[in-house]
Amino acid sequence: MATRKLWLQRSRRTGITLIESLISVTITAIAGTALFTAIGASLGSSYSALNKTIGTGLADQMLDELAAVRFPTSNDTRPAYKITRQYFDDLDDYQNWSSSPPVNKNGVALGKETVTVLGYYPIARPSLLVPDTEFLNRLTREVTVERITPDNSAGWIVTTDNTDYRRVTVKIKLAVNSDSPSLEITEATRIFSYVPLSH
Repeated sequence: MATRKLWLQRSRRTGITLIESLISVTITAIAGTALFTAIGASLGSSYSALNKTIGTGLADQMLDELAAVRFPTSNDTRPAYKITRQYFDDLDDYQNWSSSPPVNKNGVALGKETVTVLGYYPIARPSLLVPDTEFLNRLTREVTVERITPDNSAGWIVTTDNTDYRRVTVKIKLAVNSDSPSLEITEATRIFSYVPLSH
């Protein structure tokens, strides 16, 4: 009899109760929610970092192009080109220029240019070097050129006078989808100055 009583007590202790199973399910659900939230935040951060890197590259590419363009001078008699970027000949021509998708100087969408071997033989662009067209179509590149002059407080003042300084700002914007407004992902600014040739 004592043995049977002892066996019944042990058998009751080996199982789990409904309350214990509900608590374990609740703990698992909370841990799973926290895990999925962390994964979602990580993916969002990775996506933002990727977009920022692409935007920085596009902005730097444009600023490098502008660094190679002639600085406008007050005695310049050439007309300003406002039609296509291919014919821009000084910094002021880039004022309020924008493109979506981003294009090269000849107006060809980035990643769609002809690839050549030795500059003569066209070849098919490798698939790894072909950008996603849908993503590129959601990108916009904008340029602002301001005439500036040094301020006494070690800053800059925007002016309409002819000066030897230009502040160029390139903004890269990305729309989440084709119907949504564009959000700025990168902004880069450089100040260019006129340095006359020494005789």
